[in-house]
Amino acid sequence: MHRVFTIMAAAVLAAPSPAVADDEAPADAAPAAAKAPEGATATEAEDDSAAKLTWGGTVEAVWGYSLNAPSNEVINGRYYDVRHNVLGLQGAMLTNAWEAGDASGSLQLQFGALAELFWGPDRSVEQDLLWRLLQEATTKWTTPLQALSIEGGVYNTPFGPEYNLAYQNWNWSTSNLFALMPYQLAGMRANYAVGKGWGVRLGVYNGWDKIVTDNNGSKSVMASLEFDDPDDEENYFYVNYMVGNERGRTDPRGAHARHTLDVYGQWHATDRLFLRGHVLTGVENSDNDQYDGWFGAAAYLKYLVKDWLSVAVRGDGVRGFAGSQGDNWLYSSYLSDPTHSTTVMSGTATLAIQTGKNATVRLEARHDRADFDYYFGGVVPRDAGGAAVATEKNQTTVSLGLATWF
Repeated sequence: MHRVFTIMAAAVLAAPSPAVADDEAPADAAPAAAKAPEGATATEAEDDSAAKLTWGGTVEAVWGYSLNAPSNEVINGRYYDVRHNVLGLQGAMLTNAWEAGDASGSLQLQFGALAELFWGPDRSVEQDLLWRLLQEATTKWTTPLQALSIEGGVYNTPFGPEYNLAYQNWNWSTSNLFALMPYQLAGMRANYAVGKGWGVRLGVYNGWDKIVTDNNGSKSVMASLEFDDPDDEENYFYVNYMVGNERGRTDPRGAHARHTLDVYGQWHATDRLFLRGHVLTGVENSDNDQYDGWFGAAAYLKYLVKDWLSVAVRGDGVRGFAGSQGDNWLYSSYLSDPTHSTTVMSGTATLAIQTGKNATVRLEARHDRADFDYYFGGVVPRDAGGAAVATEKNQTTVSLGLATWF
């Protein structure tokens, strides 16, 4: 399934992915078991439960420049390429996948800009020391039914076709939908392979980005329908529906379920043309029967000019609406005013060069637009608390990135 061990299957095993069509999977790290000679005892044959380990990793460097030239060096609305005119490490990831009989798992550690910026300073030392670096850790048991498996752990980028690694995406920067969705989910889930590429999944989670603690004690449930074309791995279609209360215990709007629908897919239209679409929308009620929510959509196109040269374009936008007073659960810095609707949009074009199996260079241009002050520019003012104040509704950036992996 496309989202089972998503990053591990791509970064660790280097298998072909929707974003890196030319990659080839290397030979297994452990040699195949030799057949036991006739008359050999059970202890002389290789134990099927012996663990098989595979290691991998990636390093991504980037230089980004905003035409707004903000003095605080922040390109707002980004997860990784967030710094203006700074040559820096975007991310470094170390990954491990293991298998032992009917059990398997994965581990993903990531360092870099996101690990420092995503987790706020209000988090405890206990959480910060580990959880800002641990992006994904899963354990899985394949039952005797084979088609049925049970999983538990922390899952990274649970919605949409984009990954937390730039080289696995068509564009270097991630979309506004990626910035809006939960980055991690912690919980347990059951997977069932129906056959002919179809699968279903049902999971129970703490809630959006609730890894160590839960802000309200209630749980969220997500059901998924998945299709991976057995004849062409570049074709897939996924539907995720998640429901559960995500508000804090003291939220003035009351405890009401958030309904989230995530739909995305990819079509290998011709030998060199790939198309992709993504819709992420959600809504939740309040005690006064007013609704908060959002609608986000993204369209992608990738064309292979040469086997080593590709062009990818993306258009995406998110519109949030809020009908009740109180803190808007759509991030306060993103769709901030709980009294009216707000919109954020972007257009992105990326030129990618990949002459080998383990390196890519990307040149990207992107324009962002919002109907409220969301971006930084020039000499950035500060509020009474020292926080930077956005003064721009537009932002144009250019990025140059290099990624290598093994």
